[in-house]
Amino acid sequence: MRNSWGSKTWLALAYVTLGLPVGIITFTVVLVGLSLGIGLLPLFGTGVVILVATVYTAHGLASFERGRANLFLGVDLPKRPRLTPQDTNAARRAWALISSRGAWKEIAYCLLMLPVGTVFYSLAVAVWAIGLAGVLLPAYGFALYGGQVVTWLHWTPWLEVLAGFGIGLLALQLAPVLTKALADAELALVRTLLAPSGAELLKAEVSSLTESRARVVDAADAERRRIERDLHDGAQQHLVSLAMNLGMAKEKLDSDPEAAKELVIRAHQEAKDSITELRNVIRGVYPAVLTDRGLDAALSALAARSPVPVRLDVRLERRPGPTAEAIAYFVVSESLTNVARHSGAKQASVHIELRHDAAGRDRLQVAVVDDGDGGATEGAGSGLVGLRDRVRAVDGTFQLISPVGVGTTIAVEVPCES
Repeated sequence: MRNSWGSKTWLALAYVTLGLPVGIITFTVVLVGLSLGIGLLPLFGTGVVILVATVYTAHGLASFERGRANLFLGVDLPKRPRLTPQDTNAARRAWALISSRGAWKEIAYCLLMLPVGTVFYSLAVAVWAIGLAGVLLPAYGFALYGGQVVTWLHWTPWLEVLAGFGIGLLALQLAPVLTKALADAELALVRTLLAPSGAELLKAEVSSLTESRARVVDAADAERRRIERDLHDGAQQHLVSLAMNLGMAKEKLDSDPEAAKELVIRAHQEAKDSITELRNVIRGVYPAVLTDRGLDAALSALAARSPVPVRLDVRLERRPGPTAEAIAYFVVSESLTNVARHSGAKQASVHIELRHDAAGRDRLQVAVVDDGDGGATEGAGSGLVGLRDRVRAVDGTFQLISPVGVGTTIAVEVPCES
């Protein structure tokens, strides 16, 4: 129904007519904020705080306007990148925010909405009112005061009714066209002032990738230190003990064969322990089963070791690239670790599927769902931040859905190598 001609017309009319009340609100709020902020600038702290609050208010109103365009016109406009500049100095951060070009474009839109909304509302309401009044004129025209329907024509009542009826028909024919044109004009204003430009999107993407890269580098460094610590505390200690036992066995081989035999047995056990430690370290870096047998086998091993029952659903018509496999493995591994440690879940499920996007490219989709307590967040120090950065580093998408008391869903999609 929404795509029908009549439905589009009424939605466009609702969009245009709502522009006036929205314009009154946005104009009033932003103008008051600007006036107070600029007027109190001599009191530097107060004026700047009010201006910053006004910028954020305009940003919220801009988000509302993009939502209104999507609701009534079905146009999904991209969001403007976040307003908060990455600067540790509060004064520089406030100045960067206030002087932001995007912020002032949003403020300009809020101020323009009142005159634009007034003009567009008046035109839309006038043409529809003239049309309806003219078409209905035969029903009430003869009851008008003095028997004159259109007083300035000075025609006979019948001719005036016919003329008014014709004008009404013409107005009703023009009304949908004018309404659509007004809605398009208002939408063009929204696109110009509220939708981010290509340069803004590129700058935000570069900034995001820079931050993600820095976190990935930090995570890689932390992983390297962990491997060094595991090797030092585990395998290295076993190897040192092995060397000492073999050395003592060599010295006692002729003088005390039984003691030498006991030392060799102990050294043999140390060698086996060293192999176990090395396997554990290697498994944490990149499991051999993932290379040898693929994602299904590697995830089956993960699910088997999980203390929480896991239902595994892997649908792969072929193996994705090694990068996509590695990311999927570590996403599932970290997610199941979090499920076991923090969620309080009784069961979890893992779904892996290979799908094609609109351009025909393969993308690996991963979903990990549990029935735990929920409430997971991507806060500082959370392993979820590392997962998100690892996924975004290869131009993938990461989504966390974790309402309190309902459970947690982690959905990841990563591109596969061609």
